[in-house]
Amino acid sequence: MKLTTEQFWNSRHENHAQSKAIDVQARKGLIRKIVDNARLRRGAQVGQSYSGFVLDKLLKAHLPIRPDWSVIEIGSAPGKNLVDLHRSFGYEPYGVEYSHTGVILTRETFRKHGFDTDRVIEADFFDQEFQSRFQGKFDVVYSKGFIEHFDPPDEVLSLHVNLLKPGGFLVCTIPNLRGVCYPFLWLCARDHLKMHNCALMRKSSFSLVFEPLGLDVRFCGYVGAFDFHGSPFRHERSLRGFAAAALDRVQDILDHSMFLCCRGHFPESRLSASLAFVGQRVS
Repeated sequence: MKLTTEQFWNSRHENHAQSKAIDVQARKGLIRKIVDNARLRRGAQVGQSYSGFVLDKLLKAHLPIRPDWSVIEIGSAPGKNLVDLHRSFGYEPYGVEYSHTGVILTRETFRKHGFDTDRVIEADFFDQEFQSRFQGKFDVVYSKGFIEHFDPPDEVLSLHVNLLKPGGFLVCTIPNLRGVCYPFLWLCARDHLKMHNCALMRKSSFSLVFEPLGLDVRFCGYVGAFDFHGSPFRHERSLRGFAAAALDRVQDILDHSMFLCCRGHFPESRLSASLAFVGQRVS
């Protein structure tokens, strides 16, 4: 069962475009510049969270650098994840997105980075024609913040694997909304929680859904440090918007401390920012 609608995704992608413009201006502030300098010294990207940095290190430990490989992201808007995967591993990027607004955003990102915009496929991932056309076509199938919008996620995961070549890698990550962010979300954004399969956000239940896929598991567990997950609301002119903006400042301080002290490491726990799975389809 889908826990979201196309209208939700169109609205989310529109908000992302507006937030990005605001964030570019905010990045000029002194505090943001100090934090970004700490990121760059550790090899992270400007604006990248510490948890995102740890996830990148995890992927680099398990995925091969192969410029002759292709990667498809399920729910690809706004396209930044595919840019990062191409930069880190050389993969040729493809995306599938059923939100028209998301397709436009992803194609803009592809155009900006010199990728073929025809590789952004406007289609329903569940559509039989799409699944038949691209069966076994990709070396890496990637989704970030996607499978937790389904309850149960069994079918959506089997369709991920359907697109995967023998010997290819499946990478799925989801946010951990049952971590340090849960009190804020329960008080201010219960509508947001209802759109996520929060039962999936424990290591035991998360790992269980991948067992029927028959993949060689390279990693399955918690990843990253603390994250308040307030970014969807921080530009709202509302009480939860002001609360999320305040938590965003706290997040900057925590990220700065971790970039200075943790050097790309953080112990996995129930308070970690996300969960990740990396598995290889046996040839």
